[in-house]
Amino acid sequence: MKKNNGVLNAQEAADFLGAHVETVRRFARKGDIPAHKIGKDWRFRREVLLRWEEQRFLRRKPPLVLVIDDKDSVRKLMRRLLEAEAYRVCLASDGAEGLSCLNRKSVNLVLLDLKMPGMNGPEFLREFRKTNPKLPVIIVTGYPDSDLMAEAMRYGPITLVAKPIEKELLLQAVRTVLNGARESQDIRDSISSEDGGLSS
Repeated sequence: MKKNNGVLNAQEAADFLGAHVETVRRFARKGDIPAHKIGKDWRFRREVLLRWEEQRFLRRKPPLVLVIDDKDSVRKLMRRLLEAEAYRVCLASDGAEGLSCLNRKSVNLVLLDLKMPGMNGPEFLREFRKTNPKLPVIIVTGYPDSDLMAEAMRYGPITLVAKPIEKELLLQAVRTVLNGARESQDIRDSISSEDGGLSS
């Protein structure tokens, strides 16, 4: 459809924001996004959408990274590295504590050790994937060729960072994994957990 003076229909607004068209329509119906209705559909001004997106980006909290590792020294090291890059961090000493954190907080990324007492990495992934099928995971392990790693791969896709931890490799993996949601995260954060409306 030909654009008229920067006015977008719902599908064009969805493409502009990187969202699913039904998500955009729902936001418009609730008054959460600037829009006006013409006939049976909504219209959006491109420059108004741009300002709205920028304001929501400025208000957005930094990503929250859940670190699950049984070694206190490793958890402290990863917290220091991540917080220096302005990420928020939640720490857990095993898989069960990690699941508890996920129930209380809106996590954007999980950094997961494999070999832990209690609930190990693969056991955590088995439970975690039942309710978080798309949340990204980076395995941080000293056992990249182990049976534990092979079992963890069943619950992929996952990214691997080997121990001992190299600062730049870890941070690059975190940035790469989180990068995909950069432009549309402001909308994604506002959608209820039961909605799979955003395009991937």
